[in-house]
Amino acid sequence: MMSSVMSSVLGAIGPVLETLILVRAWRGNFLKEFKFFYTYLFCVLLRDASLLVVYHVFPTWYAYVYWYSQFLVLLIGCGLIWEIYRIALAHYSGAARIARSVLLFLFIITMSRIIAYTTNNARWLPGQTTLETEREFRVVQSVVLVGLIALLAYYAIPIGRNLKGIIVGYGFFLTTSLVQLTLRDYIGGSFQVSWQYIQPVTYIIVLLIWCYALWSFEPSPRCASESAIELDYEVLASATKRQLKSAGAYIAKVIRS
Repeated sequence: MMSSVMSSVLGAIGPVLETLILVRAWRGNFLKEFKFFYTYLFCVLLRDASLLVVYHVFPTWYAYVYWYSQFLVLLIGCGLIWEIYRIALAHYSGAARIARSVLLFLFIITMSRIIAYTTNNARWLPGQTTLETEREFRVVQSVVLVGLIALLAYYAIPIGRNLKGIIVGYGFFLTTSLVQLTLRDYIGGSFQVSWQYIQPVTYIIVLLIWCYALWSFEPSPRCASESAIELDYEVLASATKRQLKSAGAYIAKVIRS
């Protein structure tokens, strides 16, 4: 009885905090500043509310609804990562172009792996198969986010409190999710009991971070002088053009001979 009450309480806190963050942004008129983030949060809110209804009204459907809706949230989460890069590198067009190309490449590779995996397996199993898919996406998102953090630190690129809070919160979410998914995979069903408490608690911590960071809008500061990141981009772009020109000349020479 006590376990059931605790699960219900933890499950209800999340939607309340999600609603608070969305309402605060709406009243502050800064929803448009982080479109993907608030879209992501709104979709998660709808999903959480739907899962509460399914859990109490159609309990036998819960596992299916949970895992299939989780895949949709994963895709939207990729959009959130893209938005973090876009905002963080908004004043650095060259670096932003490289970042977009890398993100697109990683997304295509991940989707190809998932499609190949599901094609070679007769059934898409809610739980095990989707768990592996989620872990694939979380690993890619984590690598990309760590890359951005390293980039920001190396070039001393300033970011505002809002974006910093989104990065810290989502980074914590990705880290804890990967740990939990790995334990769930290796330990199996026996970890499910612990998971139903650990998962909502860690997510509540994430929401509290976002509540604090996004209580009011704060634009990202801009460097007073040109950042070294753009200079490095120009050097890289020039070197790439020279290499492509040399390669083209070599191919033309081979064809003529």
